[in-house]
Amino acid sequence: MLNKKLNHLKFIKDSTSVINRKLKHLKLQMDFTSRINKKLKYLVKLSKTNLIVKLCCLFLATDITFILLDLFYTYSGLTSNSNFSLGQDRGYSEIFQYLKEYWSALLLGFLALKNRSFLYLTWSVMFFYLLLDDAMQIHERLGNLISNEFSFVPMFYLRAIDFGELAVSAIVGLLFLIAITITYGLGDRFAREVSRYLTILLFALAFFGIIVDMIHLVFSTSLLEPLLNIVEDGGELMVMSLIICFVFSLSLQSKKLIE
Repeated sequence: MLNKKLNHLKFIKDSTSVINRKLKHLKLQMDFTSRINKKLKYLVKLSKTNLIVKLCCLFLATDITFILLDLFYTYSGLTSNSNFSLGQDRGYSEIFQYLKEYWSALLLGFLALKNRSFLYLTWSVMFFYLLLDDAMQIHERLGNLISNEFSFVPMFYLRAIDFGELAVSAIVGLLFLIAITITYGLGDRFAREVSRYLTILLFALAFFGIIVDMIHLVFSTSLLEPLLNIVEDGGELMVMSLIICFVFSLSLQSKKLIE
């Protein structure tokens, strides 16, 4: 009887030892799988980062090409095609800018739809307005109308129409600022963080599109004209490239967009 109990205890001990070895083996497998998953996630993240960096380099290289073409048009005298100029309405570089604004509005619209976010929708509408403004010269036309209606007078080396354009830009900017502020509180943490970065980039775009434009008008001379033109329009091109690359990266970071 005693031997049976001893044998039973030995069997239980051996079974426990086998189970412990299997558990250790299973734990090793789980640890190995966890390390593999971490490496895969890192590689996927690295791949996405490399894609965005390459895309950004591609856009910026294209912008630099347009700047070089502008210099070629201005100083070489070998071509009379004004579409090479950065300042030409509906020129080659401006059409490229239209595409970037359209893609930004479109991608932000997709984000708004997938995330049901009014904050993304507001940004999408704003970039769509920038596209319409550039393509249809909205602030120039309304600025001319306002300057004539309110009899603005030239001062500080600025034309009356310049003050009208500034008034239109200020009013539109204020309206979008109010809309973004209201929808900011409705957005999630990720959307609010995105908005902060977009706001910084938008101020950079406004610096070249408004501030440098005013400096261009005040200090423009035959010598400085080409340089100021490159700083103004080339700066806008490059900032818009950073914006579209940032917006495109959101499609890779947002789980809701890719699921």
